[in-house]
Amino acid sequence: MKNTKSHDEDGVIKPDAQLSGNAYVMVTLRDTDDPYGRILLVWNPHRCNHGYTICVECADSWELDHHVHYDLTGGGRRLREALDTPPANAETDTGGTQSAEADS
Repeated sequence: MKNTKSHDEDGVIKPDAQLSGNAYVMVTLRDTDDPYGRILLVWNPHRCNHGYTICVECADSWELDHHVHYDLTGGGRRLREALDTPPANAETDTGGTQSAEADS
């Protein structure tokens, strides 16, 4: 990543950065009273640093040590929706091929 006004080369959000709520997810450490932290949301998992930033592939690992507050930002809600949606190439047990056979 490039070092920008909003984040450094690792994707860590700078403390005074002004970001849209669609660009980050709020987290807090488990078992602490620490304030919320902002984690940069990366939609392409190949560009995610998986430890400094968050994507659909590493969100589960963030949940091990943090409360991920998906509902607090637009980006968090979109990430939660992406995590709940099965991949497009996943096979399901709904019998989709059976309905095509029944029509013939």
